[in-house]
Amino acid sequence: MSSQQPLFLSDETVKSLLKWETLIPAVEGAMRDLSKKDVLQPPRLILPIPSKNGALLAMPAFSKSESALGCKIVTSFQNNQEKGLPSIMGTILFMDSDTGKLKVIMEGTEITAWRTAAASVVATKHLHVGEKKVLAILGAGTQGRIHALAMRHYFNFHEVRIWNRTESRAKALCSELGSWATHYSNKERCVRDADVIVTATYSPTPIVRLSWLKPGAHINAIGFGVKHHNELEDEIYKSESTVVWVDHMEAAQKELAELINNGVRMRGEVGQAMTLTHAQTQSSNITVFHSLGMAVEDVVAAKVVFEAHKEKIDAANNRPSN
Repeated sequence: MSSQQPLFLSDETVKSLLKWETLIPAVEGAMRDLSKKDVLQPPRLILPIPSKNGALLAMPAFSKSESALGCKIVTSFQNNQEKGLPSIMGTILFMDSDTGKLKVIMEGTEITAWRTAAASVVATKHLHVGEKKVLAILGAGTQGRIHALAMRHYFNFHEVRIWNRTESRAKALCSELGSWATHYSNKERCVRDADVIVTATYSPTPIVRLSWLKPGAHINAIGFGVKHHNELEDEIYKSESTVVWVDHMEAAQKELAELINNGVRMRGEVGQAMTLTHAQTQSSNITVFHSLGMAVEDVVAAKVVFEAHKEKIDAANNRPSN
């Protein structure tokens, strides 16, 4: 670990070092710190690449409490699934927060998936009132899979339903996950009576209707579409029972501008919901968490991975970790 050259960690290595037990609390702390203004994080820079049906994003952040500094460069190419590649891929640069020296370069595809699911777990924990028995996931890609694992790990849902536009992919994912996951060919039946819903698609048109939702349902809307809010029909936002939360208000002002301009009120940040008593919702409220994705989540996740790697190396060398 004393080499002057930056360390490189592949996605395979990163995945072996990620654990829900350490990642979820780290992401929860990052979301809280952001709302306490203990994080420096500008809105991400997004470079659309229409001719390739993709985009390039730059996401820097600094966490004061964690003394963690870094930047993620991420690409989102919708056609990658046809090529056997994740639609979202990234690289994280993790620096020494005292000197700015680059310490680690790590592939960020696994971190992006895991920290997004961890953020949904945190949002569900703090925003959803009521039992968590039935989980419905729309989308059987990378995010659909990791959300199924994270949600069942933390909440132990009795029933996990998965729908995908291409039914064979939903079947394949359920086969991979095991008997606790069931594929649905009809998205309405998948959503009806669900306590918690995850939308993880690129759908350019709504895939969830207000009439399908039970009172008190919670939605983690994470799909990245043309407008970043295509998956839910307008009636959901217009309903008096709906309460919308985000991870970062500054980012929402830009990325959810159309919703805001149409009169949709953002109640606040999930980090605020952790500490403000007025954040508690009624059991009949439909809560929506619009997950925009935060750089600080990537940075604290990178720190978790880096420290786990150090512990592993120190244990192999029979010396105590610092």
